[in-house]
Amino acid sequence: MTEGILDKKKILSYNAKKRAFVATVAVVIGIAAIVLGMYVNDAIAWISLPVIIAAAFVVDKVLIIVRPDIYGKDMLKRGRTPVIATTTVVAVFTAICLLSGIVGYQLAMYTAENANVVATYDDIGEAVDFLQTSGLESKYNVTVTIDTKFGATAVFSPKSGEYDIEDFKDYKHVEESGNSVKAGISRYAVEYNGEEISYYVLNEKHLKAKIEIAEDGMINVVDYGQAFGIVLGATFGAVVQIAVLAIVYVVGIIAAIVPSEIYFEKLIRNEAKKAENGNCLQE
Repeated sequence: MTEGILDKKKILSYNAKKRAFVATVAVVIGIAAIVLGMYVNDAIAWISLPVIIAAAFVVDKVLIIVRPDIYGKDMLKRGRTPVIATTTVVAVFTAICLLSGIVGYQLAMYTAENANVVATYDDIGEAVDFLQTSGLESKYNVTVTIDTKFGATAVFSPKSGEYDIEDFKDYKHVEESGNSVKAGISRYAVEYNGEEISYYVLNEKHLKAKIEIAEDGMINVVDYGQAFGIVLGATFGAVVQIAVLAIVYVVGIIAAIVPSEIYFEKLIRNEAKKAENGNCLQE
């Protein structure tokens, strides 16, 4: 009877130690990943944690089927198929969630980083024309007077009838004078091919825009006024996507792991019971 009890205890003891060991190692590595993410890159944590969870599950199951001396020689045969099936599901599901998260996050961040670019040109003259065209030329004659190095005044005179003050709601320092409207506009200068080019901004949709020369030599019209909302939206979208994927991953992993854990727990206890009963019969 004593030998049977010792065999049963050996199985249950190894199983408990195995789980504790795998869980401890996974938690330590997970904490290290989170700390590293805080100081290096947040992406390290949310990429590493699913991998750590999946790896811990796989290692836990492998440590069962490689120890026939503990669980019995039949454990390898009976445990091999469910181990392969479950670990495959966990690995594939983890890979899909990670890939979706990484691609979605990168696209969102790319959108956020490039949200301020309104248009790109090869010729700086086209960029200047874009900013110096108000979009109201069909209704108004526009005269621009240079006030200072950084400012100018635009006078809009209706081509026919009276002006509509709503046409100038986006302009600052608007003044009504007779049958015309004056508006203050900004001026900027940009160095291009060793030459300083001055321009004013009359484009009613991009009054805060300016010209920037990219590292590759492309001429970008950027509007930091409109970028904030897009960046905020893209960032929020990335956070929401990661949160949704995290929930999907947790639910999916639980759905895959719980049945497997129940199966192996029952299998291990049956082996322990068989070991005890077998040894009792021998006595």
